[in-house]
Amino acid sequence: MVKSYEEVIQIDENNEMPLGLCIKYMSSAYGGKREITEDSLKHLLKKIRKGQNLGVFLFQDPDFEDSYMQIEIDKELIFLQYVDSPGTQEECSYSSFQPDFLDSEEESPMCCSDGQSIILMRYTMQNPQLAAKCVEYFVRTGRLCPEMAWLKSWQVWE
Repeated sequence: MVKSYEEVIQIDENNEMPLGLCIKYMSSAYGGKREITEDSLKHLLKKIRKGQNLGVFLFQDPDFEDSYMQIEIDKELIFLQYVDSPGTQEECSYSSFQPDFLDSEEESPMCCSDGQSIILMRYTMQNPQLAAKCVEYFVRTGRLCPEMAWLKSWQVWE
């Protein structure tokens, strides 16, 4: 039997924005991997701040077999999710969230970039400036931004 858990967490670390790039690649839901540069990061952050429709994955492993961050923007809603250790028993995710929807299973009106996934309202946010800061922090450090609380989700096999 599998039990699912969720918990709101706050990252406790220095939140100074370092220089340089830690995360190396970005891709759409259908592939097209490309290397992240300062210019491509600047372009991505501009799109996020403007709330433009977007669907990308950010990852370190060139074979996309390790942890990653997914960013979806549609209908003025933003979904950020970092998936750690995918495909293992230690797999967990850290998502943006809306406190008013934490106990809700309501589906968002977002059209996910893969054309089929459903994003629940509880995993969305509406602050593009904070979303851009979280994405930049992730690309520069490989870690979650401490300026935002995250909804951690995991499963336990019993």
